[in-house]
Amino acid sequence: MQQRFYMMCLRETVGTNASFHRKDGHGYSSDIDAAHVYTLSEAQNNWEKGRSIDQPISAECVDALAVWHVDHQLIPHETVEEEGCSQYVAFLKGEWDGNDVYWLAGTERPTTDFSKAYIHPFPVKSSEGVVWLPYHLVAAVKRRTFNIHLLDRRKMIQAPGLRMPKWLKLQNRRRSASGKVRWNCPSCGRISWQLNPYDFDGCSNLSCRGT
Repeated sequence: MQQRFYMMCLRETVGTNASFHRKDGHGYSSDIDAAHVYTLSEAQNNWEKGRSIDQPISAECVDALAVWHVDHQLIPHETVEEEGCSQYVAFLKGEWDGNDVYWLAGTERPTTDFSKAYIHPFPVKSSEGVVWLPYHLVAAVKRRTFNIHLLDRRKMIQAPGLRMPKWLKLQNRRRSASGKVRWNCPSCGRISWQLNPYDFDGCSNLSCRGT
């Protein structure tokens, strides 16, 4: 099975949601299903010719961690009651992660993950600071998203076969050392300094075979 990749735009992050290049170059979106899909060679080629804010990433890894979110701009902001409806969900007024609302989740804390939203047979109109909506109305506009904080460069970028472009390595080497942490390349042992303290971003040695 051929590997698939998406291209993130790190500048367009909304809340905790990563944004991706849309299909056929039509802007950016946090909706995974609207993202352009690349082969490994296409992803590497676009990274070589891209910007420092563009980051290819394994589509399989993203899909495995996808969460259903709902944009507040796509749903009513006041309680809606429908005759015959027996499934309702509720979100908190004035609370957002980027554009996404927080859903009541029963005994758990409110969550942006729509799949965990508590389903009630009727709207509880006495609830303050809460908006109740028919489940089907919200489900129609939900979208799959990826939390940018779950980005694992080693697992999602390096392991699938992507290699950091030489121009990006050189650019990273010219940055200020302030706030950087020390790493040793697992392939050649060379010392590298980087801002990311959690995952190795790539060797600064241009001739390293492990980059």
